[in-house]
Amino acid sequence: MDRISLKSNFIFNVIGTVLPVAIALVTLPIYISYIGTARYGILSIVWLILGYFGFLDFGLSRAAANALAKISHTSTEERAKVLMTSLYFNLFLGALGGVILYFAGRILLPDLMTDSSPLRAEVEAALPWIGCMLPLALIAGVGRGAIQSRENFFVLNVLDLIGFSLGQLLPIFLIIIAGPSLTVVIPAAFLARAASVGLTFAWVTRSERVRALLVFDQSRFKELFRFGAWVTVTNIIGPVLHSVDQLLVGSVLGATAVAHYSVPMSLVSRSQVLSTSLATVLFPRFSRLKPDEAMLLATKAVLSLSYGSGVILAPAIVLGDVFLKVWIGAEFASQATFVLQLLLIGAWFNGVAYIPHSLLVGQGRPDLVAKLHAFECLPYIALLWFLLSHFGLRGAAFAWTARVVADAALLFELSRFPLRQLLRVGPGIALILISYFAVHVANFSNLGSFLFAGVVCVAFAGCAIAFDATARHVLLTIRTRLATTLGREERAVR
Repeated sequence: MDRISLKSNFIFNVIGTVLPVAIALVTLPIYISYIGTARYGILSIVWLILGYFGFLDFGLSRAAANALAKISHTSTEERAKVLMTSLYFNLFLGALGGVILYFAGRILLPDLMTDSSPLRAEVEAALPWIGCMLPLALIAGVGRGAIQSRENFFVLNVLDLIGFSLGQLLPIFLIIIAGPSLTVVIPAAFLARAASVGLTFAWVTRSERVRALLVFDQSRFKELFRFGAWVTVTNIIGPVLHSVDQLLVGSVLGATAVAHYSVPMSLVSRSQVLSTSLATVLFPRFSRLKPDEAMLLATKAVLSLSYGSGVILAPAIVLGDVFLKVWIGAEFASQATFVLQLLLIGAWFNGVAYIPHSLLVGQGRPDLVAKLHAFECLPYIALLWFLLSHFGLRGAAFAWTARVVADAALLFELSRFPLRQLLRVGPGIALILISYFAVHVANFSNLGSFLFAGVVCVAFAGCAIAFDATARHVLLTIRTRLATTLGREERAVR
């Protein structure tokens, strides 16, 4: 693939990520208004538990994507062996995990809903649907990995957008008809996900030209499992690191507090548009390139990403309070603004760290990522519990931000990024911190917030031009095209 293809795939990924964010921004207030804050908090916990059980994938989805990327030009029979072997094993594990999830949910969920006893019956009634969603999630990962391995990100994002839209709109439609109950929302989400998985595999079967469906290659399975074993460690610990804060918030402060925390966290997750898009596009490339070539590509990506994401996140810190007041309301904003602003600092560091993470896994070192996450887990939980108990939601936000900053630093060290290149990211760090402290020191009016957000945005753009060769190239290309267009218009007038 040439550089134009890489840029095109990145654009497809960005668009495919932004559109779901826009849909979520519209639908989330509707969810909260129809089902209530407490019920939405419980629903967030349900999705977290479902996501955690994704460790049963045993890393085969990522292993399949890595293996398929390396054999992108081999015969369809060889690719089918990798694809079908991964699919059948994930289907088996998903079915087994769904049964475990059903019984585990009956035990775990009541302990996580300290102030929502009347809603427990709704959750228990919906548990069979929750269990059935796990096999769908595991086999969907295999299908997405197959499409990623061919770097066909346009198709992947179209399919993801259809699935996400169904998952957001179908539950709302049924809530309006049947009433605000989790026994309506969760089955509707299952139906939407089933339709999405069906579309994905219809495309994969067609594009991969799968003929022999009953294929299970033991030698391929051993290769995939060796790679996936370390990814499994990350799949087990990663969701804990990602979701334990919301689970502890629910346990210590109640389901309503989960909503005040999970909504900012949801916004932060969706703010990683550039990071997830770029890391996803680069992963197949990292899997194929030699180490020196992969490092050169990763270095360029880090510089572009650090300033590109800063243009989004620094103004978001400044305008966080204004946005929450307009979007959900002043009462909600009073509880969630500080959390959002602090989490956005961590989001910048976490987003940049996507590149060394993807580089390590793509180059066949998922063991380093797994060992790092295992090392982080207990200290993070201890810090989180202490700060949450003493400082509430603000403590939880600070603990998460501290962890992702440390995680980013260690990932860069493990992947052996050149220190000289990392120093060029320093101005971005300074601007992110200035944005945060200025908001709390200056106490801007709404107009002042917008003006300062504009200043910060321009400052990040200026730093990008000064330190990032890719940004300068883009600017030069735009300037050349504008000059050409204006020249043509002048000649046409003459």
